[in-house]
Amino acid sequence: MFNDALPAMIRQLTVALLLAVTAAAASAKDAAQCGNILEAGKPAASRPAANTKLLCYRAYAVLYSPQTRTALWSAERLTAAAADAARTLPRDSDFYEEDRLPAGERAQRRDFVRSGYDRGHLAPSGDFGDKASQAESFSLANVVPQNSTSNRRTWSHIETSTRKLARQYGAIHVVTGPAFTNAARMLNGRVRIPDYLWKAIYVPGVGAAAYVVRNDATQAYSVISISELSRFTGIDPFPALAPTKRGVALDLPPPTPHPGEKAARRVAFARLVGNDKAGDAAESLGGLVQHAGALATLMLAYAR
Repeated sequence: MFNDALPAMIRQLTVALLLAVTAAAASAKDAAQCGNILEAGKPAASRPAANTKLLCYRAYAVLYSPQTRTALWSAERLTAAAADAARTLPRDSDFYEEDRLPAGERAQRRDFVRSGYDRGHLAPSGDFGDKASQAESFSLANVVPQNSTSNRRTWSHIETSTRKLARQYGAIHVVTGPAFTNAARMLNGRVRIPDYLWKAIYVPGVGAAAYVVRNDATQAYSVISISELSRFTGIDPFPALAPTKRGVALDLPPPTPHPGEKAARRVAFARLVGNDKAGDAAESLGGLVQHAGALATLMLAYAR
């Protein structure tokens, strides 16, 4: 009986050893890829989330959270060559569930069915100059529930302007992520819906800044410094950035609208996040006072 069981045990041990060697090789390969992608430094979180997992792809990397079932950030090194090559590639990939994540922790395609939200890329396929990298960008680990108007207009315009920067400077570092600031809103009870989205850009030797948009139909955006972004989101996209460049926002170009579309307006960050209500109230009160003064003048004139 023991002799009969021995070959089976050997086969099981052999399979287990092969799997371990394969996993180790894959891990080493992922680490090398991430090292290239994250050469500007791995983004850091001031409020670390539990059980996050770093996922490396050919052209980008994400830090995935099983609590939100989204990435907390997606990082890429965007080059002019990749942006130019991507123009010639048709977008024919399909969204897929990330099988490197446990089934219960990953977003599923059915989560987005008739949800009213787009599957919004963090690292967009249009940044990648080969079919394999573009296909990998459709992992649901690189996706958040995004308002369709924002995704197809303001956010898409920001992506276009980001690629223009890459063409201007040759290569830039880009980190994109969601911001969760209000009570949790869940898609299909599973995937957390961001309140804002942001895209931080570092141009080596020049400076850095971040675009921020609301995750709704508001056709507006803000540009803020990396320090301000870190305070707002709890994510520092470029922790190795010199202090002199952290507090000063690089003058990022306006989002580039598609032909026939209206450009989004740039607004103060306080206004974008709704912290200017008191200012609006004061402005309204001032207007009422002015109108009251004008009415009083008219009444006096008629009284004469």
